[in-house]
Amino acid sequence: MSTRREQLLEYYRLEAGRRLLRAGDTLAARQSGPVSPGAVAMWEGEETDDFHGTLAAIWLWSRAQLITGEPRFGRQIGAAWAFVESAWDHFVPDSLSAAASDEAAYDCAMVLRAGLATAALTHSGDWRRYGERAARLLASYLADLEDLNARGFADPGFLAWNLADFARAMADRGLLSAVARFVDRSFSTKQAPNFAHEPSEPDDLFDFSSTNATAMLALMATEGETPFVGSWLRERVAAHFPSGFLPRATDETAWNACVAAAAGRAFVLSHDERFLASHSQVLAELARRADAAGGAPGRGPGLPGDTLGAFYYGIALDAMVVGR
Repeated sequence: MSTRREQLLEYYRLEAGRRLLRAGDTLAARQSGPVSPGAVAMWEGEETDDFHGTLAAIWLWSRAQLITGEPRFGRQIGAAWAFVESAWDHFVPDSLSAAASDEAAYDCAMVLRAGLATAALTHSGDWRRYGERAARLLASYLADLEDLNARGFADPGFLAWNLADFARAMADRGLLSAVARFVDRSFSTKQAPNFAHEPSEPDDLFDFSSTNATAMLALMATEGETPFVGSWLRERVAAHFPSGFLPRATDETAWNACVAAAAGRAFVLSHDERFLASHSQVLAELARRADAAGGAPGRGPGLPGDTLGAFYYGIALDAMVVGR
């Protein structure tokens, strides 16, 4: 790694850590009040338990502590995992069949994302029984999935990305091969992403995930850091990344943060500075919106700060942090 690149990534790590701490403080303030003990409310004053939102907070707190070395959120992380354990049977079904809630698969993916972050921080395997159950559910679900164009909580790229990262972290070759088979049949490396023309419906209640970005994240997670991935990113993808925020009918902030997360990860793997430029330009606007909202943005303009807005902002910040 060149000295310039090392300096750039170290500066970026410090800035990402600072902003993750501030976002974490806003989520910590919501871990009280009318919700169940340990749960994190979706937004300030909300009275309904937010399962995946609490997992999003666990991930953000864990990453903030690991990146900065500042033990600020240990109590919050422990209380949140206690809530996840107590609420598991209510939110996580025995199978991701048609009878399961629309958010159940997303909940399983967030169990993996949060669990890996906490495990990296604490070096504890206490969460693994939940991770293994969530992974089995997701693997079975993706193997039978036919609707590859779903969005929001059903976005297949987001589900595959998290399952692939879990499989790689657990050194589960069988599971990683299964995810790779799903990714191979679902997402093409020959077709360039088209962010500007990604579907955007004003009547959709949620549209926080860029499916172009999550497909890329899934492809990068299954393939790993290989010469093929670097070439694919440089030759087929980099020229098609947006140079700044793109307008969206719904959840504009979270959607663009998802794009920034893919750009940041692509820069790490490819070293192509077109990805760095895209990530930096989008992140500058994300940071402005986060600062205006007190540290963590809502999913879109005019929406209050919420757990999903904070999470997608967080993965954009985290995308270029390496070695931690």
